[in-house]
Amino acid sequence: MEHYKLVDIAVSDARRLVPGLAAISFYAFHLLHWIKLRKLENILWACHIGCLLIGISWLAAWPVGNAIGLLWLLPGIALWLLYLAGGGLFSWSSFFIHIGGTLLGVWGARVFGFPEGAWWRAGVGYALLILLSRYVSRTSENVNFSRKVWQGWEKRFPSYRRYLAGLVIGGFALFLVLERLLRQLVPSAS
Repeated sequence: MEHYKLVDIAVSDARRLVPGLAAISFYAFHLLHWIKLRKLENILWACHIGCLLIGISWLAAWPVGNAIGLLWLLPGIALWLLYLAGGGLFSWSSFFIHIGGTLLGVWGARVFGFPEGAWWRAGVGYALLILLSRYVSRTSENVNFSRKVWQGWEKRFPSYRRYLAGLVIGGFALFLVLERLLRQLVPSAS
C-alpha cells in the first residue's frame, strides 16, 4: 500500500514539473531578451519576477508564492498594454511572461488554492523590489517606477516622494482587492 502512495506523490510532482519549468523558461527567455538589449535591470519588474515566482511555486507546491506572483502579474498586464499602446515595442518573451505567466498563475491558484494574506506579502515584496530596483536601475529604465514619476503623471505627482508613497499604498490596496476577487474565484489553500 505504501508503494502506491509513493507513486501518487511522484505523479503529482511530475504534473507540477511541466508548468513550473514553463514559467521559469518564460522568465529565462525574457532574461535573454534583456541581455541582448543590454538593459538587464528590466528583468526585475515585478511582473517578470512574478512569473519566475509562479514557476518556482509550481515546483515547490507553494501556494503563497504562486499567489504573490499572480498578484504582481495582474497589474503588470495592464501596464504592459499601456506600454504597447504608447508605442512600446512588442516582444514574444514579454508576451509569454505576461500572458503565459498569468495563465499558469491562475491555474496554480486553482490547483494550490489562493491563501489569505497573500496581499500584504505581495505589498511588502513589491516595496522591496522598488528599493532593489532603485539601486540597480538606470533612471532611463525606471524599473518598478523606482527612479522617477511615470512619464505623463508629473502634474498629478510633482513630488517623487508622494508618488512613491502613492505607489506603495496603492499597491497594497490593489493587492488586497485582487486577493478578495481571486479568493472568490478559486478555492482557499488548506
